[in-house]
Amino acid sequence: MRRRATAAIATAAAFSAVLAVAALAVPAAGADQEDSATQFWNIDVNHDRDYTVGVEAARKRVFSVSATVSDPSGVQSVSYELWHGADRANADGVLTGAGHCVKLNETTSFCEALVTADPNANLRSNALAGVWTITPVATDGAGNVTRGDGAYLARIKRQTSMSQTVATPQRVKKGTNLSVKARMTVAGWETNKNVPLIGHQVLLQYRKGTSGAFVTLKKVKTDRNGWATATVPATADGAYRYDFAGTSLTTATTGSADFVDVR
Repeated sequence: MRRRATAAIATAAAFSAVLAVAALAVPAAGADQEDSATQFWNIDVNHDRDYTVGVEAARKRVFSVSATVSDPSGVQSVSYELWHGADRANADGVLTGAGHCVKLNETTSFCEALVTADPNANLRSNALAGVWTITPVATDGAGNVTRGDGAYLARIKRQTSMSQTVATPQRVKKGTNLSVKARMTVAGWETNKNVPLIGHQVLLQYRKGTSGAFVTLKKVKTDRNGWATATVPATADGAYRYDFAGTSLTTATTGSADFVDVR
C-alpha cells in the first residue's frame, strides 16, 4: 500500500464568524499535493450548530464530523482527526472518529463520524478550549491513504452556566434601589466541576411588565467568586436578568429572570 501525503481540497464551509476567512476553501499544503486524486468536500462539524461544541465539567459530549469524499477508484473508508496546537506533530490534544460511509455513486461517498470530547479522557486541560484543526483521512478503493491537511477548523468551548437572578428587596417602593445578583460558572475540565467565571462582562437586562423585549441597563464584570452584582432604581413592575454573550473559549448563556413588584 502506498501512503499519499495530502489531498486536493475542495469547498469547505467557514466554521465561525471569527474563523470565516481562515476556513474558506483553500488548497491543501504540501509539495505532494498533486499525488492524490482524493478530494474532500463540505466538511461539517456538529451539524452546523454554531460551529461549536460546548463540554460541561466531568461530562462527555458526542458530536458529528462529516464530509463528502471522492476518488476515481472509489472510497473504502474515512476517519477524522481533530487536533489542538501549533501543528499535528506537537498537538496537545487529539480527538478521533471512524466514519460511517454511504455510497453516493461509484466514486463518491458521504462519510460521517461521531467524535467524543470527554473531560475525563481527552479534554483534561482547560487550555484545550479554542480552535481545533480537522484532518480527514481517506482510504480509496485501491488501498491508498490520503490525509486532507487543509484549513478545516472548529471550536470546542467550555460550557458556562448562570444562576437564577435574584433582585432584592421584593415588593419594593418606586424609586428605591434594587440589588440584582447572579453567579456565573464555567466547566473546569481539570477539576471535573464547575468553577467561578472570573472577570467577564455580563449584561444586566430589564423587561417592563410581563412581555416584550429585554433592554440592557448596565455592563457588569463578575468578581473572583463569579458573582455579578448591580444596583438600579426600581421604576415599575418588571423582570431582571443577566446575559453573557460568550467568548471564543466559552459558550453564551442567559440567566432566568426575577420579577419585581414595584408599589
